[in-house]
Amino acid sequence: MPQDPSWKIDVRSLSTKEIVKLLRQLDESAYKEVILDLRHELVRRARDEGAADEVIIRTLTRAVPRGLGLDAVAKEWAEVLGLSVKEFKRIANAK
Repeated sequence: MPQDPSWKIDVRSLSTKEIVKLLRQLDESAYKEVILDLRHELVRRARDEGAADEVIIRTLTRAVPRGLGLDAVAKEWAEVLGLSVKEFKRIANAK
């Protein structure tokens, strides 16, 4: 059985713009571990700047249509934020 590709980078050495760029480039790729590391780093930086989970979720879902689009974002980011998918969606849908 083939293994997922292995690729390690020092995510803390990257700028926020570089992290976002890499996430976009790696979207739908087999580099799941790198994607997860990049997401964790973005959330860590946002929290270090004082952003609450609600603010982070609103930023992540700003241009995402509700329904299937929100489901996909929730599945990708809920674990990184330490939330369940249900809780992520509840916060995203709060007014």
